[in-house]
Amino acid sequence: MFLNINFFRLKKSYIFFFVSLLFIILTLSKAESSNFEVKDIEVTEPFNQNFKKKIVIDKAIIKAFKKLLNMTISTDEMFKISNYKVDEIKKLIDSFNIKNEKFVNNNYNAIFDINFNKQNTFLFIEKKNIFPSIPKTKKIVILPILVDTLSDTVNVFNKNPFFSNWNSNITSYHLIDYILPSEDIDLVKILNDNIKNLEDYNFSEIIKKYNSNQYIICLIYKEKDTFNVFSKIKLNGKLKIKSKIFSEINIKSKKKLENLIYEIKLIYEDEWKHINKINRSVKLPINLSISSFEYKKNKEFQNFLSSTDLVSKYSIKSFNNNHVNYKIIFNGSPKQFLTIVKNNSFQIKTNQQIWKIE
Repeated sequence: MFLNINFFRLKKSYIFFFVSLLFIILTLSKAESSNFEVKDIEVTEPFNQNFKKKIVIDKAIIKAFKKLLNMTISTDEMFKISNYKVDEIKKLIDSFNIKNEKFVNNNYNAIFDINFNKQNTFLFIEKKNIFPSIPKTKKIVILPILVDTLSDTVNVFNKNPFFSNWNSNITSYHLIDYILPSEDIDLVKILNDNIKNLEDYNFSEIIKKYNSNQYIICLIYKEKDTFNVFSKIKLNGKLKIKSKIFSEINIKSKKKLENLIYEIKLIYEDEWKHINKINRSVKLPINLSISSFEYKKNKEFQNFLSSTDLVSKYSIKSFNNNHVNYKIIFNGSPKQFLTIVKNNSFQIKTNQQIWKIE
């Protein structure tokens, strides 16, 4: 009997110890996950009597910040944040690393990795009256279809310069990674048979071949040097229609063709950023508990909280031998939080005031 009591007390002590350790780990991992890392910023500067390392570092900081802005702000709002000084941006930086320094042909060249403090950077952007986006990368199937309105023909693959050049000029700050389908004779026939109603055609059956329910259908109507781009964008279960006209463009020029593709891609980048916008003025407090016996689940959950940008703050409010109680501030709706949690394989019971992870 005495041994059983001691064993029970020892077991409770171990649980208390592991919960305390979890609290320490949570605090540390929260700090580690609070940065935007902008990598591989290359800077070259003439190495002469006027050379100053500070000038090089300042150029790298501005270049990295511009890249971060291009990943978090839509093009129609970029003008709001065009005026800033390097000293302002330095205040947003937690750390930076210089690598591959070298001197070639009287030039200094180096690669920088710069870590911007996430919360301070969001605050800086929000002060410009902009809701920033979470910079998430995305792989998506795209089908760029060229329709010549004069000859009444559809070109999908070999006679379509948009298809063959779509991924020829990759931009480092673009978030969407495009997957182009392989050549398909049946697809060409379907499109030619439906050339009069392509805008109303249901492409979902075609896209199923590529094991994806998310896609972009890019219909490019060509009339001489004018291009009317009609896009059907299916992202996160929602279908959006976008249309834009580009005039006086000679796509026989590779540079003008690439510029046009770049402008079309901006439409999709902005749509993806819009989906991932974060409004930190929305602060939803959530109280949630997990059994203190499940150390692994607690660790997985705090990793989830650390990696979720819509979680602005979290902490362990209290803990005992039975439960670890979390307090979370979420920048969104309860439904949005529950969806994100479910997508990360956590099951939540919401029938009580304090939610519980099973």
